[in-house]
Amino acid sequence: MRKIGEISAIILLLSLSRLAIAIPNLEPIGAAALFGGAMLSSKYLKYLVPLLALFIGDIIIASLAPTFSAHLFSPTFVAIYVAFIAAVFIGQKVIGKAPKVKSVAGGAILSSVIFFVVTNFVVWMDPTFALYPKTLSGLSACYIAAIPFYKMTLLSNLLFSAIAFGGYAIYRKQVEAKQVIA
Repeated sequence: MRKIGEISAIILLLSLSRLAIAIPNLEPIGAAALFGGAMLSSKYLKYLVPLLALFIGDIIIASLAPTFSAHLFSPTFVAIYVAFIAAVFIGQKVIGKAPKVKSVAGGAILSSVIFFVVTNFVVWMDPTFALYPKTLSGLSACYIAAIPFYKMTLLSNLLFSAIAFGGYAIYRKQVEAKQVIA
């Protein structure tokens, strides 16, 4: 039970830490989803805890920034949650219970690509965004324009996944060492 609390606290901390980061798309929410998918044992909690943490963060941001609240429950908002669910699944299947550097990096890269593809496709399809024509060239233009955001998403997923998984591994080793001594 204690591990569930520890892991849930890390996920919530990752989600809420985006309130303190003022760099667009440098957000730890993807890492929170990967971490929850890999580390929580319950198939329900794997999804519930990260999604709830994301939603709590979104509600807090919406209360602080009224322009963000207009975004809540939009098609893009839904796409973000779909990509987030995919990241939990990637954490579960690609990273698994015994995370290694290679699997964490692979999961972070894969979840970044899926986030990029899903969210930008919805931006292109969403009728409230008239930036891109609903043609193949419009879709291409949408994806090309989003490349700088993808770079930050990828950096975020790699950086915060390394912090979450690496930090938790170090913490668990210290806890286990203290239990052996005691």
